[in-house]
Amino acid sequence: MKYFIKIFSFAKPYKLQITLSLLCSSVFVVMNTASLWMISSLLSTILNPNKTNIELNTDSSKSSIITYFENLTNNILGNGNDIERLKMLCLMMLIIFLLKNIFYYLSNIAINYVNHRMIMDIRNKIFSHIQSLPLSFFHNSKIGEISSITIGDAARMRAAVNDTVNKLSKHPLNVLAMLTMLSLINIKMTLFSLIIIPCIGIVVIKIGQSIRRKTIRSSKQIAGVTNVLHENLSGINVVKSFIQESKEIDKFKKETKKHFKLIYKKSRLKSITTPINDMIGVMIAISILWIGGREVFIYKTLDPDGFIKFIVYLFAMLQPAKKLAGINLSIQSSIAAAQRVLSILNIKPQIDSQNAVEIMDFNNEIKYRSVSFSYIENNINVLNNINLSIPKGQVYAIVGKSGSGKSTLINLLQRFYEISNGEILIDEKSIKDIKISSLRNMIGVVSQQTFLFNNTIKNNIAYGNEEAKDDDIIKAAKLANAHEFIINSSNGYDTIIGERGAKLSGGQIQRISIARALLKNPPILIFDEATSSLDTESENEVKNAIENLLQDRTVIIIAHRLSTITNANKIIVLDKGEIADLGSHEELIDRNSQYKNLFDSQFRDKNV
Repeated sequence: MKYFIKIFSFAKPYKLQITLSLLCSSVFVVMNTASLWMISSLLSTILNPNKTNIELNTDSSKSSIITYFENLTNNILGNGNDIERLKMLCLMMLIIFLLKNIFYYLSNIAINYVNHRMIMDIRNKIFSHIQSLPLSFFHNSKIGEISSITIGDAARMRAAVNDTVNKLSKHPLNVLAMLTMLSLINIKMTLFSLIIIPCIGIVVIKIGQSIRRKTIRSSKQIAGVTNVLHENLSGINVVKSFIQESKEIDKFKKETKKHFKLIYKKSRLKSITTPINDMIGVMIAISILWIGGREVFIYKTLDPDGFIKFIVYLFAMLQPAKKLAGINLSIQSSIAAAQRVLSILNIKPQIDSQNAVEIMDFNNEIKYRSVSFSYIENNINVLNNINLSIPKGQVYAIVGKSGSGKSTLINLLQRFYEISNGEILIDEKSIKDIKISSLRNMIGVVSQQTFLFNNTIKNNIAYGNEEAKDDDIIKAAKLANAHEFIINSSNGYDTIIGERGAKLSGGQIQRISIARALLKNPPILIFDEATSSLDTESENEVKNAIENLLQDRTVIIIAHRLSTITNANKIIVLDKGEIADLGSHEELIDRNSQYKNLFDSQFRDKNV
């Protein structure tokens, strides 16, 4: 129930449209009931023009309301001959059907507006919420699953509102109106018609519950298919290099087969509801025809006109009753989708503390004070009791074996993760007391795996600084040693670089990334193994660009190639999440430290 209520909270801003839809639905039901009365009157006029009366039992009489409707109809039709009455009847039917369909249209467009706006709102809310989540969320979640929830489940949630407001405002009212008319015509036959309805409800509810479970499982499974597809396309070069196309095809087929089995079971359940409902409807209709015929011909408690009207209203009731039974299935699927959407929306976002302030500049030092950190999923400390001071204007390098905690150290500085113990301070102010946007605005990052958008070179450099002037962009590109290759590109700075910079080399991508960092002009710069994947020529180009960035800035470099950091003011040696050593290149070499072993090892490898 809570998920159902939550779904409707997304429709709350559209009360006016929902009210309009409900009003139009009500008018539609009235017009529909009237149209059925006119149809039954038309049939009676054609089938029984001379109005031959059948004697009724003395203990039975027509409902006063039915009598009133018949008199009203006769007054409208007039006292002319059969053709004149038929003409007037057809005209009335035309008017009523016109009004009925106008209000049906108005009801639908009003609720459709709500549905489509709601989908947009949900998707926007999910996307906005995702942007506020810590980096740990993305490391623990599959891109395919997030995409499936944002696109697919958000769309499925609208069915609950559509079915509740649109269908539940029409079909129940239609059924109620039909039942009322049936009861007025013959209460005995009406009660008999309702005997079987609880059986329908039980069957439909059981099927609906099973469909809900399979909807949740199939949504998760399609996310698995999406993940395999995304992973394959992202690593297609590796797949082809290692001739693993067949393996990848088998993996994809395995995932699609799992999804097929689930979705097929779901479709079988949905498909069986229609035959069940139809058979029940036929059984009711046949029984009514038999009982009603006996009432007319044997017991004479019902006249032919009444029997015709009863049959018309009964069959008219079956269609909305059938649709009403299917609503449960749709709502169950919507609730299953809502569960997955809320599984994201309920994740606590990374927000500023109540007393968080903005910082405009960096004046003294970055300080790590007894900092420890562990990932929630394994609860193993990645960093242990880190104490470190990085003065303004200094170049600090971080080295160590893979898994020693180098990247984690700088990720904590940007608050991509929250510290388990201790604190990090900038100018003696804890980063938890600094607004996240302000903190990250102080920091520029150039990483090994630079991400570029499928846009122009100019827009990639100016990302995050849309008001940047062309002269500033060109200046940043020149300092990053990128200007020359940019102007030689097909459209210069307006060249579209392709997805993830597919049209550029690794060195060119890194230099654009450096230009982007330069344009941001942050006081703190982080280089996360920015040259480790480049060839010698590209590395030299990037190193020269980096040199332009070091002026009057505080720089933290995570280095794989130790030859690139020999001029750093201090080198931090990490080992198993702890600072094993700290000093300049010369100091660490003289101490015959762990750093010296690493440096000598790389030097030997280089000269082999």
